[in-house]
Amino acid sequence: MSWRVAVSLETLLHQIDARFPERSKLSDGGIGDAAHQTRDSDHNPWYGPGIVTARDFTHDPAHGLDIQEVADQLLDSRDPRIKYVIANRRIATRNDWQWGPYDGANPHEKHFHLSVVADPLCDDPQNWELPVLGEPPDGGGVVPTTDFVTWGTGVNVRAEPRLDAPVVTVLPGPTQVRVQCQTRGDTVSTAGHANDAWSFVPLLGGYVSNIFIDHPAAWLPGVGEC
Repeated sequence: MSWRVAVSLETLLHQIDARFPERSKLSDGGIGDAAHQTRDSDHNPWYGPGIVTARDFTHDPAHGLDIQEVADQLLDSRDPRIKYVIANRRIATRNDWQWGPYDGANPHEKHFHLSVVADPLCDDPQNWELPVLGEPPDGGGVVPTTDFVTWGTGVNVRAEPRLDAPVVTVLPGPTQVRVQCQTRGDTVSTAGHANDAWSFVPLLGGYVSNIFIDHPAAWLPGVGEC
C-alpha cells in the first residue's frame, strides 16, 4: 500500500531539522510498525489516500531540541491543525489545550508525539509558528516553493531521498510540482545521466529525484537545502 505523512507534519520536520541540524533522529517516526498496525493509531495510513496523521520527534536537549519546550509551544500556538500532543507521560488535546496524565504503554519521554486532524487541514503546508523555531521566512509564514515540471512516466515519489524508501505516490507523466527544498541522497541513474540530488514536494508528501526534474541543472537554482 502506498502511503505518505501529512504535509503539515513534513513541514514541521523540515523546520525542526533546519533549526537543529545536529539533532538525534533515533526516536523519530512517521508510519507505525507492525505493533501499531494491530490497533487504532494515527501512525497508520488510515485517512484519505493512505495519509499518516502523526509524527514523533526525538528528545535531544544536548543539541537544542527539548521535547517539553516544543510540546508546550505547540499547545500555546492553538494551531487548528493540531489534534493532540503527547510528551513526558502527559497528553493534551485541542478540546482544552491543557496537559493531563497519559498512561499509555510508551511514556513518550524519548520523543514527543504530534497528531494532526484528519481533514484537509492536515495537508496545510504553512510553517508552524513556534518561538523555539525562530522567525518564519518572509512571505506570510509559508515555506517558499518553486514550480518545476517533471519528465518521464511512472516516476516514484518517495518518503525519504533513498531508493529503498517507501513510495508515497507515482507520477504517471510530466507533472508540475512545487519544490520546497532539496537535499543529497541516493544516486539515481537514467538516460545516461546520474544525480544524487532530491527535491522535497510538500503537496506530495515526499521526494522526487532531481534527475526527473525538467531542468538542465543537477542542483536546482533558487531552491534552498533541506
